Amino acid sequence: MEFFDWMNVPQFFIENFLWANTAEEYISIQRMGLMISLIVAGALYLIGHIFGGIGLYTIAKREGIKHPWLGFIPFANTWFTGKIAGEASFFGQKMKRAGLYATIAEVLYVGLEIFIVVISFLLADPNFYEVTVNEATGYSTIEFMHESLPNGLRWAADASLYCEILSYLLWFLVLVFFCVMFTAFYRKYYARSPLLMVFLSVVLPARGFTIFAVRNNRAVNYNEYMRRKMDEYARRNNPYNGPYNGPYNGPYNGPYNGPYNGPQNGPSGGTGGQGGGEPFSDFGGQGDAADGGKRDDDPFSDF
Repeated sequence: MEFFDWMNVPQFFIENFLWANTAEEYISIQRMGLMISLIVAGALYLIGHIFGGIGLYTIAKREGIKHPWLGFIPFANTWFTGKIAGEASFFGQKMKRAGLYATIAEVLYVGLEIFIVVISFLLADPNFYEVTVNEATGYSTIEFMHESLPNGLRWAADASLYCEILSYLLWFLVLVFFCVMFTAFYRKYYARSPLLMVFLSVVLPARGFTIFAVRNNRAVNYNEYMRRKMDEYARRNNPYNGPYNGPYNGPYNGPYNGPYNGPQNGPSGGTGGQGGGEPFSDFGGQGDAADGGKRDDDPFSDF
C-alpha cells in the first residue's frame, strides 16, 4: 500500500509543474512521470519495508512469536503486525482478526492499483489525444478522445473510470482496518502517544519507520497504563493540595513559622529557619536533596 502512496508524490509535481503544447509532449511527460514515480516509489518502499521488517522481527523474537521472518514478506507482514498487536477494538466491539481483514483489503487495493497503472500505460498514446486552442484566451488544452480508441481498447477507458471510483472505496476500507490494527499495536508498544504513530503509519506512508522506532519497547497493558497515569494525575492534583495548602501555608505559616521556626528551630535545629527533617519522608512526598528533590516512586519509570 505504501508503494502507491509514495508514487503519488512525484506524480503530483510532474502533473502540476510540467506543461506540454502537443499531444506527443504530453504523452512523453506522462510516461516519464509514470517511470519516475515507479522508481522513486519503489526505492522508498524498499527502504521502509526493510526497516519495518527489522522492527517486526525484533519484536517477535523478544516476545517469542513464531516465524519472525514473516515481517519481511509483503502482505504477510500486515497479517503479522495484527498477530503481534493481538486483540483490537472497533467501536467498542472486540476484533480478533484485524490483521487478516487489513491484509485482505490491502491485497485487493494493491491489485486494483496495479491494474490502473497497466491501463495508464495502454492509454499513453498521442493518437488518443487532441489539442484544442481557445481562440479567446489563446491557451491550448489536450483532451483525451474516447472516439479515437480502437475497439480493442475502448474497455480500458471505461475500466479506468470505474477503477478509480472503486480504488477510493477500497482505500477507505484499508484505512479503517489499518487504523483498528495499528491502534492496538501502538497501544501495546507506544502507549504514551498511540494516535500519533497511527497517523504516521496509516495516513502517511511511514509505517516501516514507526515500527522500527518502537522495536525495543516492551509490551504494556494500555488500560493499566492509563489507570496508573490517571492515578498519578489525581495524586498530583489532589483537592487537598488546594484548600489545605491555603489555610495551613497561609495563616499557620505565620504563627508557627514565625515563633516556632524562629526561636525553636533556629537555636535547637540550627537550620536557619528550616525544619531539621521532613516529617512525611516515609511517604515519598518530596524526595531528598541528594536526589535533586525528585520523587523516587514514579509509576512511569518503566516507560
